[in-house]
Order: sequence, then C-alpha cells, then structure tokens
Amino acid sequence: MSKAERLIEMMITINAKKDFTVGELANEFSVSKRTILRDLQELEQAGFPLYSEVGAAGGYHILKERILPPIAFSESEAKAIFFACQALQYHRSSDA
Repeated sequence: MSKAERLIEMMITINAKKDFTVGELANEFSVSKRTILRDLQELEQAGFPLYSEVGAAGGYHILKERILPPIAFSESEAKAIFFACQALQYHRSSDA
C-alpha cells in the first residue's frame, strides 16, 4: 500500500472510529508506530480535526464538533486531491 493510499484509508478509519491509539493504527496498517505518528502529523497539518490525550486512558480523538461527513470520493479522486495538496505545500515552501 502506498503512502497516499494509507493516508486515505487512515482518514476513513479515523472518521469511523472517532477514538483510537497509535498502536491500533500501526497494527491495522502493518506499519511502525513512528510511521503512524508521522502520518497523523501530516493529517493534522492538512486540517484533519484530531487531538491527543496522554495517560492510561489517552489516545487520539477526532474533534466531536468537527466530525467529517462520510468521504464520497473514488480512490483516484482522493489521490488527486492528496497530491494536489502536496504540490501546493511544496510550492508554498519553495516560495519562502
């Protein structure tokens, strides 16, 4: 699974679960916890409504007042949106 596919699947999974841990996602996507942390950071930077809590009952949560509607894009549409966002980020950073 490519990174773009993983991020799209991760958005769908997170939106369905609402509450999760890094370990749960690492197991589900068969990647390391560090990879999941990088992916979550990238999703947060893209505006995905996440927050984390520390402690025994901690984990990641999707902001309840900003729950995303069901994603209705085809896989190719979602990939196009993802890569367009990546290109815009690169363009903005190269202007600095």
